Amino acid sequence: MASWLPETLFEIVGQGPAPSKDYYQLLVTRSQAIFRWWKISLRSEYRSAKPGEAKDSHEEFLENSHLQVQIALIFGARILDYVFNLCEGKFDFLERLSDNLLLNIISYLDLEDIARLSQTSRRFAQPFAELSIHNVDGFGEIVHHSALSSSMPEADEIDSLTLF
Repeated sequence: MASWLPETLFEIVGQGPAPSKDYYQLLVTRSQAIFRWWKISLRSEYRSAKPGEAKDSHEEFLENSHLQVQIALIFGARILDYVFNLCEGKFDFLERLSDNLLLNIISYLDLEDIARLSQTSRRFAQPFAELSIHNVDGFGEIVHHSALSSSMPEADEIDSLTLF
């Protein structure tokens, strides 16, 4: 694993499928998959139920089909696939880039490619929320809102369309 990765790679919390009111947490660290649960019930037989925790190494998690089924039921198949990939060492490094670095890389893309990329995930749409396309003298230009200054042409000279 890359040493610059944070200790916590992924975390999700949620409630069990209806009619359950139980609360669950899944935490994936660099070395472990940790599954925690809290039993929530009005029934007297569950009032003394204590929270539970299952800690598996990545290798143990990949072999623990019972835990995988529980995660799929509670959080869905997509989350299970993502956690499975993390435990196999397959990381989505683009998702972990800072906004500034992502904007720098994206500045080399064409406008069409930028629009497509921003639709692939919420993470990629965030930096684009602050971008606009400005049409100055027939040329499209991407401008970060914080970069707008008095040196820009007057508002009636600019045909501005917010992308996202």
